[in-house]
Amino acid sequence: MRSKFKWIFALLLAFSMQFSFAQEKTISGTITDGQGLPLPGVNVVVKGTTRGTQSDFDGKYSISASQGEVLQFSFVGYKTSTAAVGASGNVSVTMQESNEVLNEVIVTGYTSTKRPKSLAAVNFVSMDEVEERSNASVIQNLQGMVAGLNIGTGSGQPGADSTIILRGIGSINGNIEPLFIVDGMPVDEDGFRSINQNDITSIAVLKDAAATSIYGNRGANGVIVINTKNAKFGQSLEVKYRGQYGITELQKFNIDVMNTRQLLEFQRKYNDGYGAGMTDPEIAAAVAYADTDWRDVFFRTGVTQQHDISFSTGSKNTRSFTSLGFMDQDGIFINTNFKRFNFRNNFNGKSDNEKFTYTSNINVNFSRSSGIDGAGSNQIFFAPFTAAIRGLPYINANEVLAYRDIAALSVQNAPLVLLNSSRMNSDIEDELKILANFNADYKITDNLSAGINMGVDFSGFSTKEIVDPMSLLGPFQVSSSAEYGGIHEESSSRDFRFNNTTYLKYNKVFNEKHSLNVGLYTEYYKAHYNGFSFQKRGLDPRFTGTAAAFIPSTTIESYQTLPPYIPTLGSFKSEEGLFSYFGQVDYDYSEKYGVSVNVRRDASFRFVDDNRWGTFWSVAGRWNIDQESFMQGSAFNMLKLRGSYGTSGNQRVDNAQYAALSLPRTLYAVGAGYNGTPSTVLSQLANPSVQWEEINQTNIGLDFGLWQNKLNGSIDVYKKETNKLYQSSPISAVQGTTGISTNIGGMENKGVELTLNYNIFKNQDWDFSVGGNVSYNKNKITELPPSTNGLVFGGGSTALGTGESIGSFYVVKYAGVNPANGNPLFHTKDGGLTEIITDANRVFTGKSQYPVWQGGFNTNISYKGFSLYTQWSFVADIYRNNLDLGTLENGTPGSLDDGNRSVSLLKAWQSAGDITSIPRIGHGYNEIDYINSTDRYLEDASYLRLRNVKLSYNFTSDQLGRTFLKGLGFFIQAENIVTFSSWRGWDPESNFRSTDRGQYPTPKIFTFGTSINF
Repeated sequence: MRSKFKWIFALLLAFSMQFSFAQEKTISGTITDGQGLPLPGVNVVVKGTTRGTQSDFDGKYSISASQGEVLQFSFVGYKTSTAAVGASGNVSVTMQESNEVLNEVIVTGYTSTKRPKSLAAVNFVSMDEVEERSNASVIQNLQGMVAGLNIGTGSGQPGADSTIILRGIGSINGNIEPLFIVDGMPVDEDGFRSINQNDITSIAVLKDAAATSIYGNRGANGVIVINTKNAKFGQSLEVKYRGQYGITELQKFNIDVMNTRQLLEFQRKYNDGYGAGMTDPEIAAAVAYADTDWRDVFFRTGVTQQHDISFSTGSKNTRSFTSLGFMDQDGIFINTNFKRFNFRNNFNGKSDNEKFTYTSNINVNFSRSSGIDGAGSNQIFFAPFTAAIRGLPYINANEVLAYRDIAALSVQNAPLVLLNSSRMNSDIEDELKILANFNADYKITDNLSAGINMGVDFSGFSTKEIVDPMSLLGPFQVSSSAEYGGIHEESSSRDFRFNNTTYLKYNKVFNEKHSLNVGLYTEYYKAHYNGFSFQKRGLDPRFTGTAAAFIPSTTIESYQTLPPYIPTLGSFKSEEGLFSYFGQVDYDYSEKYGVSVNVRRDASFRFVDDNRWGTFWSVAGRWNIDQESFMQGSAFNMLKLRGSYGTSGNQRVDNAQYAALSLPRTLYAVGAGYNGTPSTVLSQLANPSVQWEEINQTNIGLDFGLWQNKLNGSIDVYKKETNKLYQSSPISAVQGTTGISTNIGGMENKGVELTLNYNIFKNQDWDFSVGGNVSYNKNKITELPPSTNGLVFGGGSTALGTGESIGSFYVVKYAGVNPANGNPLFHTKDGGLTEIITDANRVFTGKSQYPVWQGGFNTNISYKGFSLYTQWSFVADIYRNNLDLGTLENGTPGSLDDGNRSVSLLKAWQSAGDITSIPRIGHGYNEIDYINSTDRYLEDASYLRLRNVKLSYNFTSDQLGRTFLKGLGFFIQAENIVTFSSWRGWDPESNFRSTDRGQYPTPKIFTFGTSINF
């Protein structure tokens, strides 16, 4: 009986299991939007389980589910939909747009909100437009993408840092760049060459006080919030590979320089230089021997490649995103290169009841830059880019200069010396960058939660520079008489920054109309910076590059009584810190009206006593006009008016992370005393009153969307005032110094920003959209120290003046050429003419090294699987001295053999009555006189540039149906391929410097790539 029971029980169990499995089946369908277009990437989950998938490029999906179970469909910008599984195996859904199509999650301060409820001036960068770009730094890709955001990259060296300015210059001597936040953690603004842009999922640019005041001491110049990618809960393993390969090329140099014949005949005409006295046959022989274009010698077509692979997976309570990447990009200048290796893991988890959540992010990057020093310098043998345009054409690039021949180290042979240095000497910089972050949050009640966020930003730098003793420069690094030459120099530094935030948050909705969010925070920040360096002169050429090459420091040359090979050592250590506590209150009524208040107290390591603390605050309000009853049926699906006013601070008053740490202290140093004897001298007079620079900002903005967001955008008007500017005030030298650090002076920035996006046409096959932004910013200095009488001028071509823009050029105006004698003419201060340059005739020109106008626009055309994207950027009303052109047009006596010249000199004044823009050869003033004192070479550096053009094709799921691939795409793209500008030289783009001389030009980059999903 018992065995019969077991048999019956087993039969019933098998039948039950068979029935259960029979109910689970494959459900498939197509997901579309309101216009019937397929939606790729929609998350499909069997509610209450870990089973999930995503729709493919055609909006199709398939998943295993049982009858009676519920499928949940979710996608950013659309309302979450559900559908019950019935008898049919097909479940297709049409998803309705929510108010989130334009309403990304806005990260303002330490909270987040949807765009309809945001009170801040915030712009987003679409990562679809930034991913797969071929620049080594993601920051360079932002130029022209955001109204008011100016990215200035002053070098074409791969991985070069950029200068970032948001809404104008906010300080004279202090920090002018925004604060960067990566995954909730403040990071160094100069470390983005070590971050893989393909790991980034969103970039938000926070501009006004409503968004930045909560950052208090660090939000003076705006905040840029970057979030990296995460996997999804319940997601099956997804592997994605991206790769690209291409070339880098030199842009056009739009100054015509002389060839060998032109230069020698020019020198012969003025009896100055190698060509003086040469006959026609001798010139012909010289032309046959060499007609060198040194740009072809020093520049090359480089190779660039990048490979990234990522792994995404998730379970019910955890999810993980991991990526690995490698980038190798040759510079267009010989011997320059950038390599990067990166690893990232983003891990998220939650408890079963979802009360406890946690996140850990770790990013480890190693980069190596190989280059050559000297960009922008006037050191003849260390200025490679100057040599590339000034090298004498009648010198053959294959000439070999004699070793240890000091006479060969002449200005004429500078290109040969630099060519030898680029082959034999090395300059390598390694960077280890680690960003690590941990966040934990516990929901105490439904309305109250507590959490902690800890982050580390670590940068380890090491450099090695070697001047090979067998190079042309090598033998002369100790003494021309020394037996051994060469230099081996190494340095290392470690920059460790720790940030910890604890918080308590409360949020509750009352009567379904009143929404209240309150946050209380404390923040602790500490940074440590230390390093060590040594320099060893005198190397054994057999062991160059190793310690075995170091000649013992006890070695004494026969001609000396003291050892010449003693190494030089150096070390440093700095630290700084901040402590803050702050609060935020947001109130919303019926999603129509909102108010936000922030208050923050910061204590800075830099200041003392009561000045250590600064209080910063903001208040903001909004009115969602589209929610009013009178707007029903209008074309507006979003219309929001917002306004804000608030303050923020700048405690980096000397524009460096670890600078000006002892301003309230009197400091002494070793210097020259009576009769030149070593003495202790005053180096800084204490001023315990030094404190924060303070920024007050007012902003009024309007966000709008029409015709179901077919047209959308925003407009903002702002005024930003900086008070208590950090400056050095002149004092009597009787106190042992001529200046003291003070907080005095003011500056303002006023501007308007406009952003527009318009979808021109969209149907089943076609999608055509355009977008653009433009901004206007006018900077003005409102107050300088009273003792300056409204003018601070220390030489050069720029000065500070009350009522003038920062970076304004203060020079004598050039009036052209005197047709009677060929001498240059200049305007006097009262409007007359003179042939003499004097400081008494300097005037402000109304031109600045910083732009007034900035913006960009893009187009995106898609047809089935094809897509064509273009992105342009522009800056306007920006000026810079062109020292390259000035040097190529230098005609001072005895100088015509120190380098090549521009063909424009062939039009120089010859005889009385000549009308020309080039003064007579030998008139006396050189290029430095012009650059520092006049506006002759002050040029308009405005430009319009095609930043990026990309043509791509993505295969459909039907095309990939019989393969193991979930996605496959190919693309070709180009960077910086067309530039329109009146600037004469390499490149109109810069890092907002006042003068250009021998800079590394921005390259063109062409790549072909692929994206594969497994």
